[in-house]
Amino acid sequence: MPDFTISNTGPYIINTNNLEIIKANLDSDPILSEEYDLLIQGANRFLSHNFRYITEKPQVPSGGSINDYVSIARYWHPDSTGAHTIYRDGITNPLVEQFDRPKLAEMSSGVYTLALAYYLSDDEIYAEKATEILKKWFFEPYSKMNPNMDFAQIRLGVPDTGGGGSPGIIDAIDFIQVVDAVSILYDSNSWSGNSHIKLKEWFYHFSRWIIRNYNADAYDVTNVSTWLDAQRAIYFMLSEQDDKLNSDFYIPPVSERISAQFNTDGVQPFEVTRGRPQHYVYFNLRGYMNIIHLRKNRTATDRDWQILNTPSKGGLKPALDMIANYVLNRSEPGTFVSEPGFDDCRYYEILKPAAVAFSSMLYEEAAMELAGSGCRNSAITLVYPSLELIGFSETI
Repeated sequence: MPDFTISNTGPYIINTNNLEIIKANLDSDPILSEEYDLLIQGANRFLSHNFRYITEKPQVPSGGSINDYVSIARYWHPDSTGAHTIYRDGITNPLVEQFDRPKLAEMSSGVYTLALAYYLSDDEIYAEKATEILKKWFFEPYSKMNPNMDFAQIRLGVPDTGGGGSPGIIDAIDFIQVVDAVSILYDSNSWSGNSHIKLKEWFYHFSRWIIRNYNADAYDVTNVSTWLDAQRAIYFMLSEQDDKLNSDFYIPPVSERISAQFNTDGVQPFEVTRGRPQHYVYFNLRGYMNIIHLRKNRTATDRDWQILNTPSKGGLKPALDMIANYVLNRSEPGTFVSEPGFDDCRYYEILKPAAVAFSSMLYEEAAMELAGSGCRNSAITLVYPSLELIGFSETI
């Protein structure tokens, strides 16, 4: 294991220059002011929230410990014997709520909201609460999570399912915003250099677990591979393994990933056939927004940003353009099948980051259309400024 330093090399997705622009305009910009108020309201609720931890679960998996993360496969349901052998794509098994998946999502949301509130308000109370949660999740013996997902998305009653090598790694995507949150907590009085080193150690061990359990081409045609690449990159960055970021052995070039997942029209053939096609088309693109900003924000020459920072965006452009034109009512969705109940506001999570990444007025216009129709997401609006505030005028 490396001899880690206390240095803070993040955040990795968030750009602090953009945060400072937003912070400087909180009082003068009505939209930012409103979103900031909503953020603080959410952060205040988290101050008194009773977070649940890994060790609070109904049963310990065979061969595991109380500190091991456990979740059940979301779309597998019980047969007449009780064994989870029936697959219903897009239909969640309610038992998911009894295990650790909701706790991880809740922890991530809480820490991220509190960290952002701390940074924008300079109020230490939010950093103090975020630090408390982080220490309990990663460090304290009675509540911490072991750095593995050996028991993620197991199928109850079916031996040797879930864990390393399975799609269960998708459960860990919430760690991505946790890592960025820690980077903007770094200068607070609550977060110490020793804590930063311990967190680097945790994610170093977790990254090594991923390397052992997932080869570079794992799930290469699905959203799982997209989110896996985003995880690999941010964990390597935090744990001082930058040498792996441009290595094809550890992370495939983004051009290979995109060519496997998208056709030339932007269609994602392996997502549009799912039980929730509109959701999975959106979900995969949201994963790409993380990859795009991770790669763009690196100070060193980045292999994948050289591909993404092109007119075709490595083949992503047709998919992004379609979403933008769909939101602006300029075209029918040609790359997915609409599904009942899908909330179009979720496209804000794609279009706003894409507008900033690519200085695109088309994506900005579509994002503002969503905002104007009542879509609200403080964690996006308060991280990605309008192009007008940034001063961008050209489009790619």
